[in-house]
Amino acid sequence: MATIGEFRPVKDGYEGTISTLSMARKVRIVANDKKKNADSPDFFVKTGQCDLGFARRKMSEGDTPKPYLSVFLDDPSFREPIWAALFDHDGKADLVWSRPKRAS
Repeated sequence: MATIGEFRPVKDGYEGTISTLSMARKVRIVANDKKKNADSPDFFVKTGQCDLGFARRKMSEGDTPKPYLSVFLDDPSFREPIWAALFDHDGKADLVWSRPKRAS
């Protein structure tokens, strides 16, 4: 997995930067205060005035489940949308991504 973002928790979500080979942007992950139903995202991902994606709360699998955010990102510079995961640790949060395995 590659770390593509570094964030810090703030009152209504997270603030930080996403950095890849094709982008380096300040990003906010903002709580969705107007959820209409259980399928609505928990957060919106924004850069400037633009929407970059959304996020949902999840729990990791395994012996010691931990909360994280499953983050969907889409941008015209991406070949296709990506899914990443935001993990809290020590007052910070890392956004990590790994390339999906292709079916052979």
